[in-house]
Amino acid sequence: MTDQNATSAAGADTPGRRAPAHRRVLGALFIDFGNDRGPEDEQRPPRARYECVPCNYRSHVVTGAAAVTAFVETAADTHRAVCPSRQENHQ
Repeated sequence: MTDQNATSAAGADTPGRRAPAHRRVLGALFIDFGNDRGPEDEQRPPRARYECVPCNYRSHVVTGAAAVTAFVETAADTHRAVCPSRQENHQ
C-alpha cells in the first residue's frame, strides 16, 4: 500500500506554490561583458555567442559593444527560423 500524500524531494510541493513544470533547455546565449579597466593588455571587448541544444548549432563569436547588443536582441529568433530540429518537429 502506498501513501498518496508522500512525494519525493524533487517533486515536493511547497504550500502556496505550484509544482515546477518540466522544462528543457533549447538554447543558450553566452555573454562576456568584457573589461575596459586596468592595463591595456588586460582589457577585452564585450563578446557573445549562441548555441542551440537540439541541433548542436554554435554561432560565431560576436565582438564589440554595438555588435553584441544587436546580436543579443536577434540571435535566438534568427536561429529558430532556420533550425533543422524545429523544422523536423514542425514547431
